[in-house]
Amino acid sequence: MSAAAWVLRQYTLLVNIQIRSMRAAFWFIMVIQISFAAGLVLGLGYLIPDISKETATYLTVGAATQQFVTVGLVMLPQFITEAKTLGRLEYFLTMPISREAYLMAQLSVVAMLALPGVILTLALGSVRYGIGLSVDPIVVLVALLAMLSLAGVGVALGMACPLPEVTNSITNLIIFYVLFFAPVLVPSSQLPWVLQKTALVMPPTYAADAMRATLTHLPDTHLGSSLLVMAGFAIASSALSAVMIRRQG
Repeated sequence: MSAAAWVLRQYTLLVNIQIRSMRAAFWFIMVIQISFAAGLVLGLGYLIPDISKETATYLTVGAATQQFVTVGLVMLPQFITEAKTLGRLEYFLTMPISREAYLMAQLSVVAMLALPGVILTLALGSVRYGIGLSVDPIVVLVALLAMLSLAGVGVALGMACPLPEVTNSITNLIIFYVLFFAPVLVPSSQLPWVLQKTALVMPPTYAADAMRATLTHLPDTHLGSSLLVMAGFAIASSALSAVMIRRQG
């Protein structure tokens, strides 16, 4: 068996093990994610009774992007820190497996949790607000890069945090920031200058911009540059995560 085939075999086994290890909670977590997505996209409409089609489109795609943020920058770091605390990470790292295969397995599991919420958010937004989404096939690449760029940072965060309590506090701040102070649900032009500049170094900014560019005809989107920045975040954060997990093992 070639090295690539062996790594692929490890990856599929690790995904299967991860899903089985959380089988009692997997579907529950997925239902919670879907409920959060539905509540977010519908609740925002109640906050803005006379919402325009353009604003509704912006909020719907932003709420869909929020699902990637939730699993990549919140759930994944919590999973990693919990695995460190309970000894599961150390257990896996004592095995003769590829560290990269282990990371990709973790990413794949959280992606499974995110995608139903993303799709439901877009569908609900379209029906609830009567907006028309124009789906570009490139959205598949956008979703992949969004997950990789966000999850790479999430893994590094989970590896760096010493205790679950620290991880939970930081991830709560991340959710708060993305909901109210990042150009995901709020247009960048409505944010203060400091937050506009801060957003330039935050992966959710580019994930949201690329999602809008491939799903809508909203102005002021920059698909090419957002794809490049997300790819850079994905490569850099994945490399950092790989180094950190190798040091852990």
